[in-house]
Amino acid sequence: MIQRIPGVRGAQAYLVQSSDGFAVIDPGYTGSYRAVLQFIIQQGLQPTELRWVILTHHHIDHAGTALALCEATGARLAMHRADAPYMRAVRPRDRMTFWGLADYLPARVARYLVSCAECDVRLLEDGETVAGLTVVHGPGHTPGSICLWSESESALFVGDVLNNERGLRTPPWTVNHRHAMAKLAPRRLSELRYQQAFFGHGPAILADADQQVREFVEQRTGPHPALPRERGREI
Repeated sequence: MIQRIPGVRGAQAYLVQSSDGFAVIDPGYTGSYRAVLQFIIQQGLQPTELRWVILTHHHIDHAGTALALCEATGARLAMHRADAPYMRAVRPRDRMTFWGLADYLPARVARYLVSCAECDVRLLEDGETVAGLTVVHGPGHTPGSICLWSESESALFVGDVLNNERGLRTPPWTVNHRHAMAKLAPRRLSELRYQQAFFGHGPAILADADQQVREFVEQRTGPHPALPRERGREI
């Protein structure tokens, strides 16, 4: 089961059910946890049935309300190891892009661009599975940007490795940690098979999504061998 959660501010959030329980992917801006909780209850579930809150990356439009949602439900937070330092009060300095501006703003202003989750976080690696989803690390937009692949649902949660707001495209340099890497990150998706693709920004593709993504990648970078995968482990 995959359902988009309405009422979330920022990126699109999703509720996913697997044999490993329920998970929310990218719950959105600070304060959006109320919309997530309301939606969970509308599905006939108890908030305590939520097992995981999974982030595709640390940007506040995806991650801002993650800590509040975990505290309200008892769910465990999961994100890629490389992005976890950016969710702490003492965070690495970012490059001078839109997100990097937060390092030069007064703290009261910066909190609208920076999320913090000082809690126990499951640190993910490429190839691991969490809530029945396989982690596909595609750094560039952020150091720990990931996609999440569900073989059983024939679905891919793309995060911001690609967006679909005006057709398929990679994010602009103004929001990327390493723009050159971000442009190549979609190559990591070429060997996967999935009918549906769910984006942080833009409408889902519900048929032949893998073919459309492969065509986009080949138009941008040409045919290429599959990139090597990092060694992962089951969690």
